[in-house]
Amino acid sequence: MLAWHDDNAKAAIRSLLDDCKHLRQQLALAERVMSRGMARGWAPRYERDAL
Repeated sequence: MLAWHDDNAKAAIRSLLDDCKHLRQQLALAERVMSRGMARGWAPRYERDAL
């Protein structure tokens, strides 16, 4: 990631945060259009489990 952003750590972090925001939006959209039967009761979680 740093190489992609020419060793600019702030730009790399900003890019990762933008990716997270985009993926959360995609997950929210999928949750709205997907039926419960299709996912057999699965529901998305927006936060990771603690390691």
